Amino acid sequence: MSSLFALTLLCFIAVALFRPVEARSGRKKLRCGVPGVPRAPDRIVGGRDAIHGAWPWQVSLQYWGIIHFCGGTLINKRWVLTAAHCVEDGTKPHVTLGESRLSKNDSTEVTIKTKKVFIHPGYGVWYNLYDAALLKLKKRVRFNKYIRPVCVPSQNSPLPPPGTVCSITGWGSTREGGSTKNRLQEADVPIVSDYDCSSVHDLSFDSFVEFCARYMAGGVDTCQGDSGGPLVCEKDGNYFLHGITSWGIGCALPEYPGVYARVAAFADWIRDTIRNN
Repeated sequence: MSSLFALTLLCFIAVALFRPVEARSGRKKLRCGVPGVPRAPDRIVGGRDAIHGAWPWQVSLQYWGIIHFCGGTLINKRWVLTAAHCVEDGTKPHVTLGESRLSKNDSTEVTIKTKKVFIHPGYGVWYNLYDAALLKLKKRVRFNKYIRPVCVPSQNSPLPPPGTVCSITGWGSTREGGSTKNRLQEADVPIVSDYDCSSVHDLSFDSFVEFCARYMAGGVDTCQGDSGGPLVCEKDGNYFLHGITSWGIGCALPEYPGVYARVAAFADWIRDTIRNN
């Protein structure tokens, strides 16, 4: 009886000692792709103001921490994914996280300088293919309600099928030639088939590393100032970063869908760059 008691006591002590720190502290491990604040439940065809915290992975790339020029996406505590064409000139942008209104301090913003820029080695060889860059921040960020990472798909994982409605966000202009928006905008757009996209963009489009999204009637699209930002698709309660806003002809023109860099095509490069740096 005493031996059984001693064995039970030892097992209890072992469980207590080797319980994960997160469980001891009462904290749950933060899952990727989970908004800090639920977005409005209704789908939208036209863009609108986003609820603050609904897209906590969206970041603003800024000159000197004050002038927005591109978007980006937080993928972990130290790294942001954006478009290569946003930083190909050697710019090391200030990265503002937790942002909603560009012109006003919402007390949730954190601005961190970029330590190093890594541009995909395939970028610049042909048109805008492999339009991706990783920004290593000078320090880690603290996750909270307004700053959280998105999920990144695995290498060559399939894109959601054509017609799947996904979400785009950014502070870009709502019309070609217009100024950036003060408040973060959101819109829903369906994935376009590779056939339909290539029939419009011809040799400029490569379905292996790019895809298109838009409503056939036009009127909804990313535009100037949105470059580098995310196109995310929800699956089982988590948002996955499938696209980086890359390029297009005009903005929201019905005959020309917007083109996005396909994140799953270079997921291994993302993983290896982070691991080795």
